[in-house]
Amino acid sequence: MNARNPVFDAMNHQKQSPPIGLDTLFTTCEQLQQAGQAQEALDLYQSWLAQSQDANRHMAWFNYGSLQQSTGNPAAAIEAYKECLVLQPSFPQALINLGLTLEKMGKRDEALQQWATLVSKRLLKDGPSPDMLVLALNHIGRVQEDLKQYDLAEEALEQSLALNPKQPGVIQHWVHIRQKACAWPVYKPLPNITQNEMLMATSPLAMLALTDDPVQQLLTAFAFVERTYGFKEEFLSKGREYRHDRLRIGYVSGDLCVHAVGLLLPELLEGHDKSKFEIYGYDFSPEDGTAHRERLKKAFDHLRPIRALTDRQVAKLVLADEIDVLIDLHGLSSGARPGIFALHPAPKQGTYLGFIGTTGMPWFDFVIADRYALPEELTPYFTEKPLYVEGSFIPLTRDDTPVREATRAEFGLPEDAFVMAAFGNVYKITPEMFATWMEILKEIPRAVLWLIDDNPTTTANIKKHAFAAKADLNRIIFTGRSAHSEYKAKLTLADVFLDNFPYNCGSTTNDAINAGLPLITRSGKTLVSRMGRSVLNSVNLAELIVDTNLEYIKTCILLSNDQGFANAIHDKLRKSKADQTNCMKIPLDKVHAK
Repeated sequence: MNARNPVFDAMNHQKQSPPIGLDTLFTTCEQLQQAGQAQEALDLYQSWLAQSQDANRHMAWFNYGSLQQSTGNPAAAIEAYKECLVLQPSFPQALINLGLTLEKMGKRDEALQQWATLVSKRLLKDGPSPDMLVLALNHIGRVQEDLKQYDLAEEALEQSLALNPKQPGVIQHWVHIRQKACAWPVYKPLPNITQNEMLMATSPLAMLALTDDPVQQLLTAFAFVERTYGFKEEFLSKGREYRHDRLRIGYVSGDLCVHAVGLLLPELLEGHDKSKFEIYGYDFSPEDGTAHRERLKKAFDHLRPIRALTDRQVAKLVLADEIDVLIDLHGLSSGARPGIFALHPAPKQGTYLGFIGTTGMPWFDFVIADRYALPEELTPYFTEKPLYVEGSFIPLTRDDTPVREATRAEFGLPEDAFVMAAFGNVYKITPEMFATWMEILKEIPRAVLWLIDDNPTTTANIKKHAFAAKADLNRIIFTGRSAHSEYKAKLTLADVFLDNFPYNCGSTTNDAINAGLPLITRSGKTLVSRMGRSVLNSVNLAELIVDTNLEYIKTCILLSNDQGFANAIHDKLRKSKADQTNCMKIPLDKVHAK
C-alpha cells in the first residue's frame, strides 16, 4: 500500500471546507517550492486566500507576494503586498518588499515612498523594530545615492547609523557620498563611531582620492577584501602547463563599452602580436549600441559572453579554453568579479587599469605598470608583483575621429579668458586641491575655472567653498555632463587641464593629450598619484609635472603669462600625436615564463 503524500492531502483538503490552517499552508507551499512546483504553490495560496478568513491572512498575502516576486512576476507581487498592507498597514516586511519590487520596475519615487512610510512610523507605540528601520533607511540612502540626491542619501544613512553604528558597509557608502558631494571635511564626527572605524570602513576607491599614503591604501585594500570577499580560494589550474603555438591571454571585463577603461583599450587589444598571442575576452559589459563597443568586441580572437554565468561557470570556461594568463580589468572597482580569480582558473593571473592601486587580493600574481608610475621603492606596498611596460602603462590612444568646432560662447566662456578645465570626477576634488585652484584664480585675473556640473548638491557645495575662499563666483563656470564626442569638443576650448591630486586622471588625461591640451599634474607617492607623471613623461612633457601645490600654481601662471613656454608645450603635443603610431605593448610572455 502506498504511503500517503501530505502535500497531496493538503492540496486536496484545500478544495473542501474549512480551509487548512496557516501553518499547514506555509509548510505545504514550502515543500512544493523545494520540489520545483512553484506554480502549484501559487495556486494553493490563491485558493486558500479566496476562502480563508484567518486573522493572520496578511501573512499569506505576504508570502504569496514574495513567491510572485521571486518567480519574476513583479506586478502580481505588488498587488499581493498591497493586499497585505490593507489588512495590516504597519507590516514592515511588506513595505520593504513592496519598495524593492517597485524599484525593480523603475518606479523609484514610489519605492522611496514605501520606505519613508515605514520610517515615519518609528515614533508610534507599536512602531517598527530598529532592524526594520535600519533596512528601510539603508534602501533610501542607496536609491538616493543612485539618483545623485547626495544630501538626502547622507541624511538617511546617518539616521541608520544612529540606530546601529556597527555597519561598516553603510559607513563606506556614507564616506563616498560625502566625497561625491564635495562635503568637506569628508570625515565628520558621528555619534558612537570613531575616526578609526571610519578609516577602516572606507572603500579602496574612496581612499585613492583621500590620501597619498601608500601604506593607508594597502591597509584599506586588505580591510575591504577581508570584510567583503569570503571566497574559499581554490587552484583549479594547479599543475596545468599548456603548450600552445600562441600564448592564450584572457581579459575579464564589464567595461568593454564607452567607459573610462573601455575607451583606453581598442589599440592595446588590437596591438597584440597575433603571431605570439591569442586573445580571449570574457565579457559582461552592457550593450551600449556604439561603434566603440563593436570595435572592442572585434579586437578579440574569441569573445565569451559571461553575464549570465556564475563565477564557477566562468572559471570552468577559462579552464576549457586553456588560458595561460588571465587579466582582470576591474580590481576593486565597481562591477568586479573577484570570485572568478579566487578559483585560479589560469596558471598566471594579473590585474590592470580598472583599479589604480593594490587590490590586496591574494589570487593576483602581477599588476601591469611602468617604472614612472610604480618605481621599485613603492612595490613593497603592493601585494602584486609589477609587470613593467615601456613608456606609460596608460594606453595613449590615437583618436582621429573628427571633433565638431565648438565655440566658447555656447558654454558661457569669455573669449579672452584663460580657461582652466578640471573635468575629473567630482569625488576626486579635495579641499587642498580646490584651495590651490582658488589661489590660481587670484593670481591670474583673466582666468576662469571650468568644472563639471555633476548634480545640484555637489555644485551648491562647490559654490559655498568658493564663496568661503572669497572667489569671484562669476569666474567659476559649470558645464553639464555630455556624450564623449561632445566632451572632446569642450576640451578644444580650454587653455589648460587641471589634474586632480592624489587621484590623477587617467582616461581623461589621454583625452586631453589627444585634444592638444596642456595638462598640469601633481605627482606623489602612490600609483594613482603618478598616472599623470607616467603619461607626461611618455610624451616628453616633464615640465608640466610638479611635486607641490606651490609648483602647480607657478606652472599654471607660467603657461598663462609666457607665450613662448605655451607655444613650446603645444609644439610637443603636436609632435607627440604625430609620432604616436604604436600602442603600448604588454610583455605577457615574460610573466608566463616566470
